[in-house]
Amino acid sequence: MAIPITIPRLGWSMDEGLFGEWVRQTGDQINAGDPLFLLETEKALQEVESVDSGILHIVSDGPGQGDTVRVGTVVAWLLAEGEAPPVATPTEPPETANVPASPAPGPAKASVAQPEPVPHIDKAQCVASPSVRRLARQLNVDLGSLGFTGTISEHDVRRAADGVQPTQIFIPATGSGNVARNSHPGLPTISPRAARTARRLSINWTQLTSSGTSGRISEKDVLAAAGLTSLPEGTWDSASTVRAMTAERMAESVRSTVPVTLNSIAIVDDLLEDRSRRRESSAPRIPSVHDYIIRAVAKGLAEHPDLNSCWMNGEILRPNGVHIGLAVDTEHGLLVPVIRNADQLSLEEIAEESARLIESARQRRLMKSDMSGGTFTVTSLGALGIDEFTPVINPGEGAILGVGAIRMVARPGMEEGSVEWRQQMTLSLTFDHQVTDGAPAARFLKDVVASLGPA
Repeated sequence: MAIPITIPRLGWSMDEGLFGEWVRQTGDQINAGDPLFLLETEKALQEVESVDSGILHIVSDGPGQGDTVRVGTVVAWLLAEGEAPPVATPTEPPETANVPASPAPGPAKASVAQPEPVPHIDKAQCVASPSVRRLARQLNVDLGSLGFTGTISEHDVRRAADGVQPTQIFIPATGSGNVARNSHPGLPTISPRAARTARRLSINWTQLTSSGTSGRISEKDVLAAAGLTSLPEGTWDSASTVRAMTAERMAESVRSTVPVTLNSIAIVDDLLEDRSRRRESSAPRIPSVHDYIIRAVAKGLAEHPDLNSCWMNGEILRPNGVHIGLAVDTEHGLLVPVIRNADQLSLEEIAEESARLIESARQRRLMKSDMSGGTFTVTSLGALGIDEFTPVINPGEGAILGVGAIRMVARPGMEEGSVEWRQQMTLSLTFDHQVTDGAPAARFLKDVVASLGPA
């Protein structure tokens, strides 16, 4: 029997992705675990593997590189020897509002589209006593998977451990608009347009009552809950995958960190002279200014590990390595690939790796492994003429360094009354005050400045 290959859901918020390219072609023999195609989501390409075996047949009207594809869309079939492919009739998945992403680790699996699961509730929204939470941990029960936010008892946990489905009606927390239509039998019905409006206005439509005789919640009901008669005038543009993920990560940073920014001036004459010497000697690759900064930061992080740490639920996580993210401006949005073990690399090795990652980012060829595991980030607006700014810490990290423009500035000379012209830039260090204090952060920044040239 023909086995459909569909676009998998790589996170709770994922309704669609951008198709990369096919790794295998029609007629190829596919085994379980073989890579099939690349799918872009959350700023990176992810390799999608097969979960079955057979002969690959790509549908004639399948997606091409860069096409937007909906979760659950049939893009190919796995056939037996001599079997003809059936005509696929993909179904439109229910319209959803945005749900915080929870990507599955490791390679994605292409599979038959599955029914919408019961919405998962964040554990912080679950009402349960310490003893109930302890029992849930002992029985390996995820409280969020029970699908409701009322008070959870030991009886509920034990029933879940025995495989009994919860009977309480799912009612999301107040203010939540992140629920799929028709995703649970206990939910009221709502029109697609009304669901979109609820998402845009952050209205919890699951707690609304229909004003009509059909019992279906309409856009009018949602607008009334928001105290409006119509949506604000203007054009509503759907955010790209990259833009939406950037927005979510920046908002998460504001919620989870206590940022403080320090500024310092770095003299970079020696750095620029070194680049000139390398250029004159026809070196195979000339390090960019950011490569020198990454090397200085990596050295500083090795000596000041607090700045390479992050705050995680009341504890401080100190990663085993120094992995520096480099913010790259692309036509698709801001991407932050990671240079791994930067403290163990030479300047030349850093230059090679950063050039590879920047090219991959701009060609939309970054893999998920290129984008994960960062412990510190370097970002620059100097090329755009910005002298200093306040960078935002990436979630999962404890600090970020902003790099400003290089300026020729007159400074007091060694002799009284003399003036020397020096090239300098401003470095702006934002750190999480939960992880460390101002003095240790200042010492780290001072060492980075010293590594770039004389004070």
